[in-house]
Amino acid sequence: MKFKELGISSKTIDALESIGYDEATEVQEKAIPMILQGKEVIVRSKTGSGKTAAFGISLIELILKDRNKQGVIIAPTRELAIQITDELREIGKRHRMKIYAIYGGQSIGRQISLLSKGFNIVVGTPGRMLDHLRRGTMKLDYVNWVVLDEADLMLDMGFEEDINAILREINPQRQMLLFSATIDSRIKSISRRYMHNPEIIEVGSKDVEEITEKTIMIKRQDKIGKLIEILNDNPEKRALIFVSTKRAVEKVCRILNKNDINASFLHGDRTQSQREKTINSFKKRHLNTLVATDVASRGLHIEDVELIINFDPAGSKDVHKHRIGRTGRMGKKGEAITFQDDEPRNEYYNTGRSRRSYGRNKRRMYGDRGRKSGGYRTR
Repeated sequence: MKFKELGISSKTIDALESIGYDEATEVQEKAIPMILQGKEVIVRSKTGSGKTAAFGISLIELILKDRNKQGVIIAPTRELAIQITDELREIGKRHRMKIYAIYGGQSIGRQISLLSKGFNIVVGTPGRMLDHLRRGTMKLDYVNWVVLDEADLMLDMGFEEDINAILREINPQRQMLLFSATIDSRIKSISRRYMHNPEIIEVGSKDVEEITEKTIMIKRQDKIGKLIEILNDNPEKRALIFVSTKRAVEKVCRILNKNDINASFLHGDRTQSQREKTINSFKKRHLNTLVATDVASRGLHIEDVELIINFDPAGSKDVHKHRIGRTGRMGKKGEAITFQDDEPRNEYYNTGRSRRSYGRNKRRMYGDRGRKSGGYRTR
């Protein structure tokens, strides 16, 4: 279905066409008309199905009818908040909308200055949004629409109390939109507490259909060599590699670079500017390989990731599903490879030896300062 068939304004359609959006995805086709009719919705849809544009287009069109009213979008991570903001600014660029992102790691003074000028839409992480509410630097008196994006992830991350505190500050007659990869008892509890007869929209299978998965049984000391082999065999593919720890992420990235593979890394200790620079480079294909901890397994909107490699297996089925959900998006095919250890052990050394023996072995391999001087070794 063409966007023009959904009753969207011509300026919004022009903006959508300028960024390559012509036909609505299934979630957009089903959700937008309901939202524009004023209905509350619970949408189960995997990342990459076009849900950001579904609620983004709807909010922009609703605000156009009454610019005195505002919308807020609550997202679990700062990366997702930034990406949502960027996409909504593109969709609303013909309408001169004030759309801001507020999140931790950014100057709160700058955010206060922006908020003081008024806004049409604010996209924020729960903690920073609640911080502004408590400071009195953000008012929600005229908020008529609220979106919970990746709601199940926010609950997994322990944001339920923050979400409740924010929702209590918003006009109870608001229209609420809830987007989630799953609809479980926690999601249903939130809907009973804060929503009024919501419509439930489920898009696509609950299982991942577009992804070809393969498991390789391998000894840990052979994993880095196999990884380099796979990447060299697929130089044109954009690859996202998941590694279990921050230290190992940096180690794997260094070794890839030494083997002439242009890679960067992402984990929770990187500064916000470093994270943004890395993500943008990966999006724009300035680099084709990104090594990351699970900080990247949810919430990142990156098109055309053709290959996922689980260098270290995920800790749970849900985490595995979210990791491989970075590929096979928007109906495209993807591939996921998981390295399964022949002899599972902790990051490098789980041999059952005493702490003292472990320390001696580590010094023997890494030197007195505990640093590795050679290649990637595991024993």
